[in-house]
Amino acid sequence: MIHDIIPDIHADLSRLEKTLQALGYRNTTIAGETRWRPPAGHRAGFLGDFIDAGPQNREVLKIVRSLHDAGDAIAVMGNHELNAILYHSPGVAWGAVQDGWMRAHTAKNRQQHGSFLAEYPADDDARRSVLAWFLSLPLAQDLGDFRIVHACWSARALSLIADRRPSLALSEADLQEVALEETGFARAVALTVKGPEIDLPPGAGFRDFHGTRRGKMRLCWWQNHGPQTYRSAALSVPDPMELPDRPIPASEGVEFYPDMAVPVFFGHYKLQGDPGPVLSRPGNAVCLDWPDHAVSWRIGRGQSRAFRYD
Repeated sequence: MIHDIIPDIHADLSRLEKTLQALGYRNTTIAGETRWRPPAGHRAGFLGDFIDAGPQNREVLKIVRSLHDAGDAIAVMGNHELNAILYHSPGVAWGAVQDGWMRAHTAKNRQQHGSFLAEYPADDDARRSVLAWFLSLPLAQDLGDFRIVHACWSARALSLIADRRPSLALSEADLQEVALEETGFARAVALTVKGPEIDLPPGAGFRDFHGTRRGKMRLCWWQNHGPQTYRSAALSVPDPMELPDRPIPASEGVEFYPDMAVPVFFGHYKLQGDPGPVLSRPGNAVCLDWPDHAVSWRIGRGQSRAFRYD
C-alpha cells in the first residue's frame, strides 16, 4: 500500500482538491456514486485540522469523510477537531471563564471556530454526526514503516494514552478530564495534538509575533542533533537571540524524536519560508504544514518523496 500524507486543510476546499488532483486522485461517478477515488493501491493519510479558518468546512469534511468511510484514507485528530468537540460539550472549562462548556465560548474561541459555526449553526444531526466522527479518530497511527500524528509523537505520552485507550481514540468519558488538562492522561493528549511547550529559566523571555512577552516556548521536538539549548530548540520565536544559549536541563523531561525511529509525519506548526530545503533533505521527522505552499508526502513500496504545489 502506498500512502499519500496530506497535512492541515483548514476548510480550504481549493487546497484539498488541488492536492488530491496532483496526487492522481479523481472525482468520479461509479454505479451512481460520485466521490474522490485514489489511484490503485493508494490511500490518503490525513494529519487532522480539517476545519476552521477557511469557509468550506462542509465540503472539505464531505470529501475527507467519503474517502475515510470507503477505506481510501486514514486520519488522525487535530487540535481543532478536539477544540470543536470540547466547545460543543457541556461541562467545565480550563481557565477562569466558566460558561457551562468544556471549551469556553469566549470571543477569541468563537472567532477561531467561526467558520465552522457559520456552516453548522444548529445543534442538529449534521453537527452531531461531524463531532462524533471527530471523536472516532485516533490521536496517532503507527503503520509500521512510518507514523502519523498531528503535532507531536511522544512515546511516553502515547504509551500513557494507550494504557487506557489502546486504539488511541478518545471516549466521551475522557472529555471533561481532557478539557481541564490536570492529569497525566490529559496532558499527554494535549501534547499529542498541540505539541510541547517548556518554561524558560527565571527572568528569561521573548516577544512573540504580536509583541507579547512570553515565558514559555514551543519546542522543536523533532530536531534531535546533539544537545539542545533553549535557543537551538525554540520554535515560533521571532528572535531566538532573546533566548538563553544554555542547555535545556534534563529536569524538563524533554523528549526529542529518536534518530533511529521510523519516519513520522505531522502538521500543526504553520512553518514559514521555503520548504524546499527541508523537504529535499528530510530526516526521519517531517512537518508538512507550510500554509504558503501546499505539500504532501508519498510513502510505500520502496518510495518516499515529497510533493509540492505552488
